[in-house]
Amino acid sequence: MLEDDEAVPEASTLDELADDPNMENAVAFLVSAEAPEKTVRVNITARESQIEVIDRMARERGMTRSAYLVQSAIRVAPERGRKVVGRR
Repeated sequence: MLEDDEAVPEASTLDELADDPNMENAVAFLVSAEAPEKTVRVNITARESQIEVIDRMARERGMTRSAYLVQSAIRVAPERGRKVVGRR
């Protein structure tokens, strides 16, 4: 919805769900969720041989180059990664 610039509806209350005939035999449960952060494009500079190694390691793990670089950086400094990832 957010990607399509559509408004996210307000969450239903448990009372509203209990009174909804379409919810018969359904189980209601609470879920917390955060809106996804905006993805930004960045450029890096590296030697061609380094990019080849990064790409090979990413492929071996079934990841994109970007995902591999982000996950690797966060793994190196997990305490910093949590602060950055959770910020907004």
